[in-house]
Amino acid sequence: MQAIERNSISDCIKKIEQRFFPEQFSSGKRLRQRDLEYLMELMEERSGTRISLSTMKRLWKNEFNQMPHPSTLNALASLIDYDDWNSFLQEQNKVFGPRNKTPKKTSSLAIKLLLFLAFGLVVTIIVFLIISIDNKPIQIPDSVKFSANKTVTHNVPNSVIFSYDLQGVEADSFFIQRSWNPTHKKAIDPAKKNFSEIYYYPGFHWAHLIANDTIIRKIRVNIQTDGWFATAKSNRLDNIPFYPNQSKLVDEGSMRVKNEAFKQSHIDPNKNLIVSYFNIREFSDLRSDSFVLETKVRFDDIQGIVCPYMEVKIIDEKDASWLGITDKGCVSNLNVKVGDTILSGMENDFSALGTNMSEWQTIRLVSSNQRLKYYLNDELALDTDFKGERGKIMGLIFTFTGKGAVDFVRLNNLEGEKVYSEDFN
Repeated sequence: MQAIERNSISDCIKKIEQRFFPEQFSSGKRLRQRDLEYLMELMEERSGTRISLSTMKRLWKNEFNQMPHPSTLNALASLIDYDDWNSFLQEQNKVFGPRNKTPKKTSSLAIKLLLFLAFGLVVTIIVFLIISIDNKPIQIPDSVKFSANKTVTHNVPNSVIFSYDLQGVEADSFFIQRSWNPTHKKAIDPAKKNFSEIYYYPGFHWAHLIANDTIIRKIRVNIQTDGWFATAKSNRLDNIPFYPNQSKLVDEGSMRVKNEAFKQSHIDPNKNLIVSYFNIREFSDLRSDSFVLETKVRFDDIQGIVCPYMEVKIIDEKDASWLGITDKGCVSNLNVKVGDTILSGMENDFSALGTNMSEWQTIRLVSSNQRLKYYLNDELALDTDFKGERGKIMGLIFTFTGKGAVDFVRLNNLEGEKVYSEDFN
């Protein structure tokens, strides 16, 4: 792999870090796993390609001997608003010019300047290490309080009022992070007592009260729905979705957003449409390591959609798992997350998860003894284990990259007892 190609990838990664994690970038800190997972989610929203965690780690550690797959590079470039990797390279060449020119001989003055800068850098590092050694862990008194109250009981938009008391905590900066997403972190005034945020999507979250880089308190924020709640958007970068008329979701024995709803909202259903159906609630203490989920889904119209994708996401008290299906020719784009494990279609044989998306597809998920079996149309498509306690199921999300419909949803325990059932009749 040529040095110029590796340099271009490094430049792109630096720009991504500078945009989304300016504090870590300026201090030279490495991104954490949850930061990389956030970027994976954002890349999928913007480019339609999900990159595996192992690939992300290799990219960020500069540990790759061959040029990454074009779809991976396109996904990286999408994070900094380029249409594709070639567009990024063209812009780089305009700014920096070709990198393969023969370097000129370094003058003695330039050598002295470099030595001076190197000496300054060494001094800076020594000072930084001394300061780091002198820094003491943040003391967290018992008087610290952190709570959250929703302004409405169910559905969205929903303003959440965070109340806090930071008396006795000594730190340079304080933040509230309203979800796992690090870009949802906002600075707060420690002398004040309240801070509010609007949640535009239903979901189950852990909000963090942070002093410097230390999480000193965390609380649950559960933005529940009153039954099923639909959102739609035609721009992957939009933070605020369109809310269709929730009373008209049931049509001809299934759940779907009708064409008239898109017309009323001026959304073109044939351009980058994303439709999601949320049901955020506790399902009678059903746990994410012990359940059976059955559903039937399809696309109402895949005309003009390249690689239509449908995903079932199971939210639990720890995090989320997701499993998707797509056209047979597009399975390389798939990524599956079960527990903390992410499996990439570029590194696994997901041919069994490719199907005809314009026809009804029956999905059955069986989670038992820290193992999940994924059946598509009664055929075992994936069998994988997962580790760790994950807690209760806190919600279900069905997402389509286009106009999609759900015929039924059923949740049972492993004894076959019905916990939840909806046939949309």
